[in-house]
Amino acid sequence: MENRIIYSPNQIGLGSFWGGPIAAVYMLRSNYLVIEKEDYAQKVLSYGFIFTIALLAILPFLPEKFPNMIIPLLYCYSAKQIAESTQLKKDDIENNESNDFASNWKIFGIGTLTLIIFLVIAVIELVVLETMGVITLA
Repeated sequence: MENRIIYSPNQIGLGSFWGGPIAAVYMLRSNYLVIEKEDYAQKVLSYGFIFTIALLAILPFLPEKFPNMIIPLLYCYSAKQIAESTQLKKDDIENNESNDFASNWKIFGIGTLTLIIFLVIAVIELVVLETMGVITLA
């Protein structure tokens, strides 16, 4: 039998910091499917979609002096806490022979891909908002 590949809470936190909220949703959902919590997997997908849309909606309207790191720190800390409270802790993954940690390179790759996706969506949103005259980019 093949070992289950699971993201640790720290990997989820760091991966979501690097890759944005889409990475957080992907890794949390992946873990839920591996540990057979399909209802949680569906919820994290739904709530993650809503959060990402809300984030994209408010980002263009934040003041210029708004601290850049607050939002990423909040969602990566939240993702890590969700993983610790509803999934497996690092010790639980290590102590079970049928579990393996996901590769850090895989997390880097997922983070890079989801960051690019998020940035493309954000740029499209900004161009649309400027075209509609809602914001001015300069």
